[in-house]
Amino acid sequence: MHSYEYIFTAIIVFAILIASTTLVSIMPQTALNISDVEQLKMTAQKIMTQLILNSGNPPEWGSNITIGLNNLTAFGLAEYREVARAAYILDPDKVQRLSSNYVPSSLYIPPNKVIELFNLGRDYGLKLEFIPALNVSVNAQQISNRIVVSVNVVSEQSTPIVNANVTARAFYLQNGQINKTSLILNYTDIDGSCNIEFNNMSSDVVLITLLVDYHGIRIIKTHILGSFSKSYFIGSNLIINSSLNVANNIAYQVIAFKSGENYIIDYVSCNLTSSPSPLSNYNVYSMTYVEPYAIALLAVTDEGNLTIACKNVPPSYSSISEEVYPPLAYTIERPVTIGQSIYILRLHIWRMSW
Repeated sequence: MHSYEYIFTAIIVFAILIASTTLVSIMPQTALNISDVEQLKMTAQKIMTQLILNSGNPPEWGSNITIGLNNLTAFGLAEYREVARAAYILDPDKVQRLSSNYVPSSLYIPPNKVIELFNLGRDYGLKLEFIPALNVSVNAQQISNRIVVSVNVVSEQSTPIVNANVTARAFYLQNGQINKTSLILNYTDIDGSCNIEFNNMSSDVVLITLLVDYHGIRIIKTHILGSFSKSYFIGSNLIINSSLNVANNIAYQVIAFKSGENYIIDYVSCNLTSSPSPLSNYNVYSMTYVEPYAIALLAVTDEGNLTIACKNVPPSYSSISEEVYPPLAYTIERPVTIGQSIYILRLHIWRMSW
């Protein structure tokens, strides 16, 4: 055997040794990654189940404004019902308390508290997304004594929704009284768009309420035109800045729903009772009865201004502000109902360390 044959044989043996060493170092890590992904998957499924089927503890923590951050011992977004539990139906008040923009700061539930209640420690991060089944955008303009509203309806994938039913009504303040327009019905065209006009009205502030229905998939949308006094509608409470008071202790609950083949958007008057406020810098008024389909509260202040409180759904809720997730992450989603609207609840969960 020549010397170059010995050298060639040695190179092959050396290459085999290097390859074997590399495989030995990679295989355990691959197995570890698979195990971590499965563990992450099970954690995500457990959290999603808790979110959509459990009411949390206390179960009425969404609507009861005396229940603060430190009173929560379990977290869940399901609507609390004493008689029967409804699957995949979320409590609008609980969802609303996930945004610091939609509730007073003392009622906001920060993500680190949720992570603590899920016993995730510092090992995990999470993000919730509330994605409407129909993406409804509204553009409203006041022209003389009429309001022109442009509505566009698309799917989550931005596909135009053709022939969607759009029912609309506007509520406004005029001469110190809250009035309503007639109900208007229209349908979207091939571009997913339609126009609605409210005539013979003049007001500095208007609440436009839309009920969009496409073969049973419904979205309630509110749009405010003009400046107004901001307040909050939580449970049976109207929460308003402490410098303001409601005239005559009367408010109007705006309701929106479908009954049989009819679409209903209207308001119902209710009496308010001033209650001792557990919230600093706010006055609290309570209602004896809240309409099942109430989506907003309207009231006139002693100064003659309109205050509007809408029930809102935050687009997202995350333990980190950036849109960057570690490589080891898992996503799961479920269809849910919030009020009369249908959403996709998407949960992202990831490992902070591995």
